[in-house]
Amino acid sequence: MRHDRIGEVPSGYVVHRVGDTWLVLDRKRAPELVELRLADPASRAELFSRSPRRGRGPAPVVPLGGGGAVVLRRYRHGGLFGRLTGPLLLGPGRALRELAVTHAARERGAPVPTVLCLVLWPNLGPLWSSAIGTFEEPDARDLLELLASLPEPADRRRLARHAGTAIRRLHDAGVDHHDLHLRNILAVPEPGQASDRIVIVDLDRAAFRGAGALAAGRRAQNLGRLCRSVVKAGLWRNQLGRREFASLLAGYTAGRRALRRELRGWVARERVILWLHRLSYGLRPTRAGRRATSLPRRA
Repeated sequence: MRHDRIGEVPSGYVVHRVGDTWLVLDRKRAPELVELRLADPASRAELFSRSPRRGRGPAPVVPLGGGGAVVLRRYRHGGLFGRLTGPLLLGPGRALRELAVTHAARERGAPVPTVLCLVLWPNLGPLWSSAIGTFEEPDARDLLELLASLPEPADRRRLARHAGTAIRRLHDAGVDHHDLHLRNILAVPEPGQASDRIVIVDLDRAAFRGAGALAAGRRAQNLGRLCRSVVKAGLWRNQLGRREFASLLAGYTAGRRALRRELRGWVARERVILWLHRLSYGLRPTRAGRRATSLPRRA
C-alpha cells in the first residue's frame, strides 16, 4: 500500500499520521503500539532519556499490553559524519528500506527480527528523524559477548557452526547484509532445545537481491566482514580461530557441494583482505591463520 510522503509499506502493516509524525505499525499489534504514544515528542524523549545505551545510542525496551516487549532503536549516522548530523537523515528511506528487507527476509524463512513499528518525523527541511521497533528476544546475547564467555573450544565450534547455518539461510533468502559482525548476530535461548536460536539483526544497510539470488562473491564478502570483526574485537586465535571458523564455514556450506566450489575462489580473495586486516591490528599471520579461511572439504 502506498502513502503520501513515505511511499509503500509491506502488507501486514498499517500507517497512521499524527500531526507531522508517521507511524508504520504491525497490523496485529497496532492497538498496543498506539498506546505507547510514540507520535508524541515528549513521550519519545522520555523513553530514550531513561534507557541504557546500546551501540550507537539508547535502546528502550517497552512492554506491550498483549505480551512481550518492543525494543526501540533510533537511526543515527556512524563515524565522523555521525558526530556532525547525529540522528538527522535525508528523508525517511533508511527505516523504510530496513522494514522492506526484513519483511521480505522473514517471508522467506530467514532468521531475522520481527519489525513491529517505525516512527518517522520531519526535522529540518529535507532532514528526518526515525526509529524502528522490533520484538524483543528475551535473554539474547550477541556473539561477541557469548564467544568471550565460552571456555570450552567444543562449545565455541558448535556455536560457530550454528551461526554459519543461520547466515546461509539469510543469504539463501536473498539478503546481502553489508554489515555482518559479531554484535549483529544474537543467540536466543530456547527452552527444551539443545542449541540457541540465532537471529541476525540490524538490516538497515542490507539489500534484498531476490530469494536464492545472492552471488557467491557477495556471500564471501559478508563472511569476510564477519571474520574481520573477530580480529577487531581481539578474539582471533583465542575465542575464534582456525577451527572455529572452519566450523562456521561447515555450517554455512552443509549439504551444498556446488556452493563450496563457488566460494573457494572468493574465499581466497577474502583471505588476503583478512591477512592485511590482521597486520593493521598488529597480529602476525601464521600458517594456521592462513588456513583459517580455507573452506572445509566436507560439511
